[in-house]
Amino acid sequence: MKRSVRLLALLLCLTLCMSFTVFATDDPQDVWGDVLQDNFVRITSSDAWNKGTYENTVLTEEVGNGAIRLAEGQLEGSWTSQEMDVPAFEYMVASWSSDTPTGASVEIMIRAFVDMKGDWTGWMSWGKWGTGIKRGSANTSDALAYVDTDILTIKGSSGETASRIQVKAVLRTVEGGKTPTLRDISATSKNTLDGQAIPIYYPNAGIELPEKVILDTPAYSQMRRDGSIGGVICSPTTMTMMINDRAPQLDLFPEELALRDYDFNYEGFGNWAYTTAVGAAYGFSASCHYSDLDFVRHELAAGRSVGLSVRYNSVNPSGSYYLENGATDDTAGHLITIVGYETIDGVDYFYSNDAATRPDAKCALRKYRADQLDNCWQSRLAYTVSLEPEAGAGQDAPQRIPAKLELSETNPDGYRLMVDGEQVVLNKSFLRKTSVTGAGTAFLIAKDAPLEQMPEGMKVTTANTEKMTYVGVTNEGDVYISTSKMQAAGMTDATCYIIVNDGPTYVAEVTIPAAEPATEPATEAPTEAPTEAPTQAPTEAPTEAPAEAKGGVNPAIIVVGVAIVAAAAVVLVKSRKK
Repeated sequence: MKRSVRLLALLLCLTLCMSFTVFATDDPQDVWGDVLQDNFVRITSSDAWNKGTYENTVLTEEVGNGAIRLAEGQLEGSWTSQEMDVPAFEYMVASWSSDTPTGASVEIMIRAFVDMKGDWTGWMSWGKWGTGIKRGSANTSDALAYVDTDILTIKGSSGETASRIQVKAVLRTVEGGKTPTLRDISATSKNTLDGQAIPIYYPNAGIELPEKVILDTPAYSQMRRDGSIGGVICSPTTMTMMINDRAPQLDLFPEELALRDYDFNYEGFGNWAYTTAVGAAYGFSASCHYSDLDFVRHELAAGRSVGLSVRYNSVNPSGSYYLENGATDDTAGHLITIVGYETIDGVDYFYSNDAATRPDAKCALRKYRADQLDNCWQSRLAYTVSLEPEAGAGQDAPQRIPAKLELSETNPDGYRLMVDGEQVVLNKSFLRKTSVTGAGTAFLIAKDAPLEQMPEGMKVTTANTEKMTYVGVTNEGDVYISTSKMQAAGMTDATCYIIVNDGPTYVAEVTIPAAEPATEPATEAPTEAPTEAPTQAPTEAPTEAPAEAKGGVNPAIIVVGVAIVAAAAVVLVKSRKK
């Protein structure tokens, strides 16, 4: 039996040697071409797809430089790559760029050949992904390897590594639904064993590095977003900065990416692969990449801001992971956007839009010493996004739908959501955004609301509005807006954004009825409860930052249900291992 296994391994190795260069690029600067170099693999072209095996799937050349879709009439299909030689690795992260209509999903799997064991792992899955489903990581595991949310790890304590992989994609849709489209698959790897570090693939290795780069990437504070999730959405907030940088016309809010990024199995917003996937949903090619600061410099020189996964403390210079000028006192796991670099008096610095403080202007262009940032960047994981969307991609991204809000005839604080004359009844559990699909968040922006004063030259979008008022949903599925509070605040004309975690964003204009002038002395308030109670009273975005930006419950949250959700998120974020 052992002889047979060794013979099989030899045959596989010989086969691989003959086909190794299939995915190698002739031009390593061709970042959006096919790559099999150093610590990075990307499959994206028609030629590369055609080297694999289709099952109920087909190639389309109408999207990007080649993509795969389900064959006509199929609800499920797959594509499997050839086996590929890679440098020996301990850890690998997959990422992908896809378009997933409502009900459609893609699932990326990798199996690896573990050299010491002379055997393949099972198919390790990153779970079913889609912007319009209850997406979730799979946490697959066997005797040789496991995936913890987003990281494939080779098991063992004796230097076990894998040096061969095979990639598989499964595409699914629902009866009567549209097919998903998979535009690319990437995988990045690292090896932390002594003397076995894997060289880093630089897609822009030949580019000249200017002495100074500062991009105009917009900056947003996660801490002034929806109070029930604001403390734990650094990852999608970082991606929102990057996408609005490339396509400011999208004018996205951090909640729009956060609610479609949420991993219902991991129960958090920090899944690396899902964050790049939600960015790619808008038509871009996005990927995770184990890298270094020179990689970041090259990306910045090419005009692309970069997301980094870090941990730091900014109060104790003698403590671990000290980062001078950090946006928050301490964080055990955080994502930041890097937008520039410069050398000042012989010291290298990077400029970051760090979402962990407020207001937006305080997040922008925070200057971090390169040596300290490098030490705080223990994961070495970066987010990269193409400058331009791919041809034919992004049409299935969550849409913004024009709507109207009509005052309820039975509830003076209830507003029916109307689209093309038909009422959209919102989920009564709408504000349970991290536990059920069909939930989400809703907020008002006054017509005359000013934008924050941001650094000169920085892109400014609607998400930089100084003040937003978050609102609730009634038991009958209407938007709940306190008329009296809006009147008292002088907020009579506003735009309401209603973001659904597995659906669209509804955008509706609303006019609050003017208060009637008092004609006689005020009387006592009625003692009876209103006939229709909202599931949550409206709240405004918190005005004071919590002591920590790693998921602490904001004391401004007054609704018990929302506080429970936020507290659960804290536990999950603190337990995250990166």
